[in-house]
Amino acid sequence: MCQSDLYPTCYDLKPIVLDEPTSLSITEMEIQALKGIDLAERITDPINRFSVARGLVRLSAHVARKFRNASR
Repeated sequence: MCQSDLYPTCYDLKPIVLDEPTSLSITEMEIQALKGIDLAERITDPINRFSVARGLVRLSAHVARKFRNASR
C-alpha cells in the first residue's frame, strides 16, 4: 500500500471522477412527465371516485394508527 496522503490507494492513483450528466435520464424525464400529467388531472378533475377512495384509505389508516398507538 502506498503511504502517500494525496491519493491513499494501493497504487497511488488519482481517483476517476465521471462528468456530471448534462441532461436528464429517460427515467427522470418519464417521472417528470407523469407528475405533470397527474397535476393536470388534479386540476381538471379535482375530486373523482378514485380520489375519494384514496382519501378513505388514508383516513382509515390514520385512524388505525391512532388506535394502535393509544393502546400501547
